[in-house]
Amino acid sequence: MSDLYNGIHPTTAALKNVLASAGITDPISGEPYTESMLLGIGGGLGAGYILWEFKAHNSATIVMGFRNRWNYTVDYMTHALQRISVTPHFAETGGVKKAQSNLADALANGHAAAVWVDKAHLPYQHLPESMQGHVGHIVTVYSQDDEAVQVADLSPELYSVPTDIFLAGRGRISSDKYRVMSVEAPTTEPNLRAAIVAGIADCVEHLGRDSESFALPVYKKWSRLMTSTSNKKGWPVVFEDGYGLYETLRSVYEGITQDGTDGYGLRGLYADFLDEAAYILDAPVLEESARLYRLAAGEWETLANTALSDDVEAMATTKNLVDARYTLVRNHHEDAADVAARMAEMMAEYNPNCPLDEAGRTALYEQMQTQLEAIYDAEVAALDSLKTALSELQPTA
Repeated sequence: MSDLYNGIHPTTAALKNVLASAGITDPISGEPYTESMLLGIGGGLGAGYILWEFKAHNSATIVMGFRNRWNYTVDYMTHALQRISVTPHFAETGGVKKAQSNLADALANGHAAAVWVDKAHLPYQHLPESMQGHVGHIVTVYSQDDEAVQVADLSPELYSVPTDIFLAGRGRISSDKYRVMSVEAPTTEPNLRAAIVAGIADCVEHLGRDSESFALPVYKKWSRLMTSTSNKKGWPVVFEDGYGLYETLRSVYEGITQDGTDGYGLRGLYADFLDEAAYILDAPVLEESARLYRLAAGEWETLANTALSDDVEAMATTKNLVDARYTLVRNHHEDAADVAARMAEMMAEYNPNCPLDEAGRTALYEQMQTQLEAIYDAEVAALDSLKTALSELQPTA
């Protein structure tokens, strides 16, 4: 597996790839920065839950934020890079010609650039046309010409995307402004130890707030909504007749296990960072925090498997198809298109006709509520451990 192109989470993978392409290395190991280290230095983990309803399409989907500043990616990347003394350069525009020249300029020195693009415009993803404009994505571009763009996207090998299609994808989400990011190497050696501590402090502050939108209390809120019949966002209200529930449950499973989260909400990748940090800082206390975040990852895994239960044939089949699509896409396998087509067929069949009857839905909501409470408890325990570790790393803080 190529570490040069391979990745786990789009944002941190792009950071890893761009830095490696520019020859910017970890000052302690002398090797390219690991994705886990960049995740931690950037501020680590976040929390978020949004239930998007699309009334015009009678559908709903879940957005879960697992990374610090998950809804402010430019800020996250800027913090991560500045903490290791790297200067990021973001180029934005509303025009097609300028967009092309901005990317050409970013690639002119022979180094890769991070590029924002609509995920559903990438042919190798095999996503339905109806998703175009809904999912922003970050890839690493290594070269472009009049025919094709060479793209790294969480796979050991580069993808080749027709230039006109890639350009259309860059412009599909107007708020992304055809964004391109390149980097300027540090002129002095960064203080990696200070960067690690700053990243941990950022994570502790970010997750420890009382926000029900962007911190751990969001999981208590989500838990309440699972059985609420009085809140318009309560699941028994939103899915009163079961319509749209299939898509939502699939998005829960996919978002936790496969969609750029290192399996279970980035908690495993962050645990890897804490293990690296424990070694670099000679701080064994961080190993306990790593252990607790792996336990939290296990709780997320349980929630995902509750959403798509093996006990319901349609859900078990869906789970297998989701996993297969991601595996095939990452391995550039042509069968990914067939799997995507089968997933579309199942969506058409089961989204308007939920495989669960009313009693089954009620039982599912209660099971998910219980599991979300377990997730909250596991997340609080891990964060408390991280706070304790931080107090030892910063005894005067």
